[in-house]
Amino acid sequence: MDLDTRRLRSFLVVAHELHFSRAAAQLNVSQPALSQQVRALERDLKVELFVRTSRTVQLTPAGEALLATAPRALYEVERAVETAQQAARGTTGRLVIGSVRTGLADVVPRVMRSFSREHPQVRFEVLQMDTALQLRALVDRRIDIGIVRSAPPTELLVIEPLVSEPLMVALPADHPLAGLDAVDPRLLANEPFVSWPRHLGEDFFDIVVAFCREHGFSPKVNTEGGDIDSQLALVAAGFGVSLQPAFYAHTAPAGVAFRPLTGPSPAIVLQVARRRDASDLALRFAHEARAAQT
Repeated sequence: MDLDTRRLRSFLVVAHELHFSRAAAQLNVSQPALSQQVRALERDLKVELFVRTSRTVQLTPAGEALLATAPRALYEVERAVETAQQAARGTTGRLVIGSVRTGLADVVPRVMRSFSREHPQVRFEVLQMDTALQLRALVDRRIDIGIVRSAPPTELLVIEPLVSEPLMVALPADHPLAGLDAVDPRLLANEPFVSWPRHLGEDFFDIVVAFCREHGFSPKVNTEGGDIDSQLALVAAGFGVSLQPAFYAHTAPAGVAFRPLTGPSPAIVLQVARRRDASDLALRFAHEARAAQT
């Protein structure tokens, strides 16, 4: 059954006034037109809502029941319409954001705060994920935005730069090289390495390998860790050294010393990723993320 909300609003005014002339004046319609609207509502509902006499108007039991529930129904309809219109404008909805740990420490919360000031109705879900998992989750539509590192664009994904950081070496705090102000990359040739598994971040892994080869050696990967915390814990435990973006120097655990590398160091780029057919809301967030870095 289709229920005309205009008729429902007319019913509510009549029900409160219990007088068709006064209700018609309040609604700025003629009394016959108002009577027709109420009759049409009664036909729609297949019930009688008012007992009418020449002198009085009274609610029937059905009318009393409708009066008790109609205001809530109208509120929900109006709320649904407003929500749909806000969604069309990109000012409400839900965003699922994936991010590498680097982004969660600064970029993501900073952009969320700024974004929420302009879009207070938007709800967020934030997931820590490595780059490779984010790229798959974007394609599978399990997340809307990704904050990734050193990833190339694809046929389905747009990937844009946010900030870049130089590569540094993470050393056990008691390692002899930790006493240097900067480390010549060639001194790492015989060191065991702690690394990301390549499948969790192929582009970053390849950057590290290419950097080592530029300095005359291939890294001897002794141990792998599936996330940065695991890798730095392995470094602290003395299982090897690790090449990492400079950001992690600010959050290094006890037992790990970060040192800059001498000479040119590759820039590790933090990026915002989205689908090419991203929603207006995701497009706005990606734009906000880029604008926040300028």
